[in-house]
Amino acid sequence: MLRHRIGLEPRRLQDIGAAAGYLAGDDARRLAEWNEAVADREARAIWCARGGYGSMRLLPRIDPAPLLARPRWLVGFSDVTALHLALNQAGLATLHGPLVVTLPQLPPAAMDHLEAFLFGRAAPGVGLAGTATIRPGHAEGPLLGGTLSLLSHLCGTPWQPRLAGAILFLEDVGEKPYQLDRYLTQLRLAGALDGLAGVALGQFTNGDEPGQPVAETMRSLVGALGVPAIEGLSAGHEPANLAFPLGARATLVAPGPGDEQGPRLVLGAGPGEGRT
Repeated sequence: MLRHRIGLEPRRLQDIGAAAGYLAGDDARRLAEWNEAVADREARAIWCARGGYGSMRLLPRIDPAPLLARPRWLVGFSDVTALHLALNQAGLATLHGPLVVTLPQLPPAAMDHLEAFLFGRAAPGVGLAGTATIRPGHAEGPLLGGTLSLLSHLCGTPWQPRLAGAILFLEDVGEKPYQLDRYLTQLRLAGALDGLAGVALGQFTNGDEPGQPVAETMRSLVGALGVPAIEGLSAGHEPANLAFPLGARATLVAPGPGDEQGPRLVLGAGPGEGRT
């Protein structure tokens, strides 16, 4: 997919298939892999092979300075949320998008959308459409977030995102309504959501309980935050996972009743053009 569909020449370490229990090799191996990719002066992007768990273990030893000096896209989602947050905090824009292992599932339109961001062909004002408004309004600010459970687990650490004035994107997979409630409540009680400008919800997959759909739970929780909010973005743990830049400025439009235009998130910025 990388070589023949997108036109990239993939490079990887020979031990990419290593395993240490539930991790892709021990922390030292995975950190060496990261540093190798960052140091490769010919690399145009760092593309995560898969998600799962483990990236947050590396955060204390990841130095964003080389990527600030020579910006490139970091591409991925799910567990990669921890890396996105660390680099966004340093001022870099990153690309929330498919992992290498999920590329074959990507519909053609989503692949075209991904390539537009990868190669700087995204038109001004390109965006993601939502399906409904949760709370009407208009918000502008840096777009931050990712998988809700990862954001919650980083609460109280130096990598907890500073969300005052930001638009928060959220998605997740396999989390039941009560678990999603717990994650958002933890962030709220910790003050992490204070000053939030708006919320954009993506896909919440495989979490419905009998009589308690995940969408209904998230709609209630997010509506109570009192900021403009939309739902139904095609981004997350489903095949139609549209790419977009995190750490870049965005505009959230949550139309009220009677507005002819639908809910949407208008995007901008390339790698390195972050929130600062």
